[in-house]
Amino acid sequence: MSSPIYNIYRVEEKLGLQDPLMGPDIRYHNSLFIETFPNGGGRFLQVIGTISDATGMTFQESQGPRPDDLDTFHQKHLLGQIRASDSASVVRLLAGIDPPPRQRSFNYNTLAWEKCKPDGSSYGEEELRPPYMKCTEWMLQKAIPALQQSGILLAQGVTAK
Repeated sequence: MSSPIYNIYRVEEKLGLQDPLMGPDIRYHNSLFIETFPNGGGRFLQVIGTISDATGMTFQESQGPRPDDLDTFHQKHLLGQIRASDSASVVRLLAGIDPPPRQRSFNYNTLAWEKCKPDGSSYGEEELRPPYMKCTEWMLQKAIPALQQSGILLAQGVTAK
């Protein structure tokens, strides 16, 4: 008996508030979605929180409705398919990727938010300040490449044996 096949998507949702320190382009919250139910619902895998918290962002897995039914839905991108039996492996893979750490702190001397190191300390004047990493960067630069390299993703339209 073959294992059922699930579609897996990158989902973009509208943000309630754009981060003014991330540039003028409109940004969306990014999550991975495994369509596990016949009605289109399934599992969301994502990082949540803010980069100004002392602990940074955290990984979250949750059940949810069809992404298209969310009020915040913007669009979804089909990444491929997985065997149902590999769902737990996808969760373990993504949960094992470090979420974005703390990257911003409020400077009470300048009364402004500034880039900081994950431990909250300031960068020196000559130190390179890396670009911010939030949910979009985590998804595009870490989670999706790890999923693609894992061998778990099937070519679209493949029948599991």
